[in-house]
Amino acid sequence: MARFLDGLDLVEPGLVTAPEWFKDTDPPEHEDSAIYAAVARVR
Repeated sequence: MARFLDGLDLVEPGLVTAPEWFKDTDPPEHEDSAIYAAVARVR
C-alpha cells in the first residue's frame, strides 16, 4: 500500500488502518481492519 504514496508527504497519522484514523478525538477501541486510510500532499 505504501508504494502508492511514494513521493508524497503523508498527513498525520500517516498510513494506518481505518479504525486508527482519528484526529482531535480520543483514540477508538482497537479493532481489526483490512481497510487502510491515508491523506497525502504532492511535494
